[in-house]
Amino acid sequence: MKRLLLMMVTVLLAYGTQAQTYPLVSIDSIQYIHPDSLLLGKTLSTKLGDTVRVRGLVIYNPRFHALSANFKGSYLVDTAGLANNNWRGLLVRLPRMADSSVTNFFNNFQPGNIVECTGRVSEFQDASAISGETQLDLIAVATQVVGFGTPPAPKPVQINSFMQFDPNDPAVPQKIQFLTGEQYEGMYVEIPNVFVTGVSTFGGGRVSWLVRDASGSEMNVRDVSQFFRPPFISSTASTPPNPFANVFVQQGKAFAYIRGVITETNFGTLYPRYEIVPLVETDLGPVTAAPPFTNAVVLNPSIPSTGTNVTVGARIEDLDGSVSSAKLFYAVGISNTVYDSVSMTIAAVDSFVGTIPGSALNQNGAYVKYFIKATDNDNNVSITPDTTFTFSVFRVINGGINSVEQVQETPYPSGRSIYDGAILDNLDIRGRIMSTLSTTDYSRIAFQDGRTAWSGIMLRPDNFGTTDIDVRQRGDSIQITRALVVEDFGITTLEVLAYNFISAGAPYTGVNVPIDSIIARKYSFTEGYESMLLEFIDAFVVNQNPDAPSNFGEFAIYPDSTVTAGLRVRGGVALSSPDLGQNFNIDSLVAGQKFDFIRGILTFNFGNWKIQPRNRSDIDGFTTGGSNVSVAEKLTNAKVSKLYPNPNNGRFSVELRLERAENIELSIYDLNGRLVFSEKVAANAGIELISIDQQQLPAGMYMLRLTGVNSLQNSRFIIR
Repeated sequence: MKRLLLMMVTVLLAYGTQAQTYPLVSIDSIQYIHPDSLLLGKTLSTKLGDTVRVRGLVIYNPRFHALSANFKGSYLVDTAGLANNNWRGLLVRLPRMADSSVTNFFNNFQPGNIVECTGRVSEFQDASAISGETQLDLIAVATQVVGFGTPPAPKPVQINSFMQFDPNDPAVPQKIQFLTGEQYEGMYVEIPNVFVTGVSTFGGGRVSWLVRDASGSEMNVRDVSQFFRPPFISSTASTPPNPFANVFVQQGKAFAYIRGVITETNFGTLYPRYEIVPLVETDLGPVTAAPPFTNAVVLNPSIPSTGTNVTVGARIEDLDGSVSSAKLFYAVGISNTVYDSVSMTIAAVDSFVGTIPGSALNQNGAYVKYFIKATDNDNNVSITPDTTFTFSVFRVINGGINSVEQVQETPYPSGRSIYDGAILDNLDIRGRIMSTLSTTDYSRIAFQDGRTAWSGIMLRPDNFGTTDIDVRQRGDSIQITRALVVEDFGITTLEVLAYNFISAGAPYTGVNVPIDSIIARKYSFTEGYESMLLEFIDAFVVNQNPDAPSNFGEFAIYPDSTVTAGLRVRGGVALSSPDLGQNFNIDSLVAGQKFDFIRGILTFNFGNWKIQPRNRSDIDGFTTGGSNVSVAEKLTNAKVSKLYPNPNNGRFSVELRLERAENIELSIYDLNGRLVFSEKVAANAGIELISIDQQQLPAGMYMLRLTGVNSLQNSRFIIR
């Protein structure tokens, strides 16, 4: 009898396994968002997190998908209602290459195949209310080809259905149009008669470009396809133009059309926007106009003082004719819209120069905007850069650059340094190495010249190995005298060309900033603290793996253990601390775990601001396994020897003991990590007694934090 029951259970289990199926849903039901939600800017799928089966017609060969070496993707369209309805397109991704044989992904996802596939509905980049593109992440279930069809023709659209220009908001000049644009997400469209209004490079030498159509609105072109990545696009100063490349875009060049799939992105400091993703080379139509192109723009001097003439040189060429004229326009002040101009003269073949008179540069600290307008023999005109997408700005600085802030701070919300791509001479930036290339450290060189906003920046050795900045240790004081400024995947970086070693010492202590402001990407608490060492007290692990089912070694922290979302902490993946390891979040942590402290360098990648612990010693309860940097980080000069009375009514005394005089700061934080009081003290060696009166604070537990160049201590107390 027992044997019979066992056989029956086995049969039932086997039947249950084979019979397990997921609901078959339409692409429309995944993509559709009610207008009421769109009015609030909410575009999350109503089926987010569901595992479903989907049937659709493949329109894109996944072998040409170049988003990542690890992820491959394709696009499906619904097989019903294509002629009259939208909400019919969907990105399908294969998150794990190991599943390709199970899903038969590369064989089945061929254009024209109607496939049935199974996956989890997710959002790229994340699942915030204003996230990006809805997608289906395939799971290890076999796909099936259930029919064949012809991919539909692209739907004709205009850019103002997706983005509209707002002249009254320079921070977000192109406003996303959720009500009219979201329905096209994942769908293949065609925008006729476009011209390029801006071309710029970003991390890894990739190129970003904008197109404008007859509606007057602009849209960014996303380089998902291998056909639209360098060296195919090459039209900037850092990548000289190649007129024989398969695809060549430049400012002012006009095309009969651009085709592609619509995607939604919301990357950190960039404003939310719809973008078009050309898939194959023929998605960019024939050239209808080719104006002159301008590159290799050079300023001399790059950092002028008041009253100094600034010569602007540039290479200006016309591939199908000749350059008839070139003018240099300039305006002093970011908000100034009245430009003066001077004619540029020919200095050599295809080389033009113009001079901004020093008489216009009469204010120290002023920003100066400039652009070049070139006209060819066919009267085609190019403006470099386009005035709505400009990064061509220099600053008048008497005495030259002597702080990180002068390199990092920018008048534009993108966070991109105005010196991007420029070699800066005669620098006098003095500060300390905060992390190194050591395998028991961050594996990147972080540098600070203070603890206030705009004090941090990344360093890297020059390509020719002429400096040994890579051998410097934590705490080393150095003077940077010459450097190339680059934006390395959105992180402002100095390629150090010359520096002087001053002395060994200790790094600056971590800075505490509001954790909610970082999570919410508030500019003053994100961009200003980029590449700086931050520290958070009394934080909990609220999510061991925010990227599940994938794992990129990240976890999330927050001062409230009951929440499920928080500030991301980056693990040991590429360009991060190898001391942590990619599985540190899963192997070494548990949900709800409490840290008395956790430190890390603030960085931005893959759509989120996050902190990167330099090694395990930056996390309470852990220590670095091997030898670390050579300089010990002993922060023991000033100590709180007494805090009394405790408990108190908000009025209490703090007794400090110092081995030597030091400027310190006493701060009080509530249990949510909010700063409620701060006082700076010039403390002398010996014993210092400080009285604090904060009787207005409500009852509860608080943290008194002592910080200084060589001091760090936290003390709890209670107000009743």
